[in-house]
Amino acid sequence: MSQHRAFTGGVAVVQADGATVGQIIDDLEANYPGLGMALRAGSSAGIDGEIHAEPEYVPVTAETEIYFLAPVVGG
Repeated sequence: MSQHRAFTGGVAVVQADGATVGQIIDDLEANYPGLGMALRAGSSAGIDGEIHAEPEYVPVTAETEIYFLAPVVGG
């Protein structure tokens, strides 16, 4: 299970509102306490098929698909 699913009770796909990825993260934090902090701690985001390492200010619409990727660690 993904690190992020621990905050959603194992649910892989959730809905959130916002005009930017940062606002989406804020909405996720409000609904799933701790998730927003985890997402801001180094997660990248796939936004409509394009990977963004620092997605906070990327604008989004209701049709935008966002996939958050947990940080990869190791060597």
